[in-house]
Amino acid sequence: MDIAQAWVIATITWLAVISPGADFAVVSRNSSLFGQGAGLASSLGIASGCFVHVAYAILGLALISQYVPEFFEYVRIIGAGYLLYLGLTMVRSKPIQLSTNNGSINHLTNWRYFRMGLLTNSLNPKTSLFVISLYSQVIGPDTSLEAKLLWGAFIAASHFLWFSAVSMFMSAPAIRMRILSNQRAFNVGIGLVLLLLGCFLLLKNDLGV
Repeated sequence: MDIAQAWVIATITWLAVISPGADFAVVSRNSSLFGQGAGLASSLGIASGCFVHVAYAILGLALISQYVPEFFEYVRIIGAGYLLYLGLTMVRSKPIQLSTNNGSINHLTNWRYFRMGLLTNSLNPKTSLFVISLYSQVIGPDTSLEAKLLWGAFIAASHFLWFSAVSMFMSAPAIRMRILSNQRAFNVGIGLVLLLLGCFLLLKNDLGV
């Protein structure tokens, strides 16, 4: 693999990472309402979810299609259902009070936000299509297993770095206090975005997309 190809892979990865979507919505909300720890836990979950997509890209799409031909249809439906559930939960959520310990949360709660990030990304058809396209068309089947694993780690690290930056920005005191004072509208806004994304995925075939 030459340097030019590596730059192409890196550029495609970063463009895909920074494009708005469900991951961005979840990290933004968790960071601004529950603090930087919640945002970083969500970011780590999102990065971990990338390895799910990398795993089946490396294992072989042909093999998956042969034994589970409806695999990606299942991913689309389950992912849409999760986004609908998450969006509805956010729309209906009650305002929270800023805690006296500056919004820090315990390890048990951090696990909750890690799990939210993991499910959001691993069930995200957008990430699935991005990884599949990257491995099948740019990285290529002739690339060594070691290189494929390294690129998988790069994809995960890119997600973690970007969403960690988003988390630190959204959890900055001035921004966080502003959102906390208008959190009902913020929750509804983020929830509606996730509901729209879920509906789009659910109706994707019917819309002919």
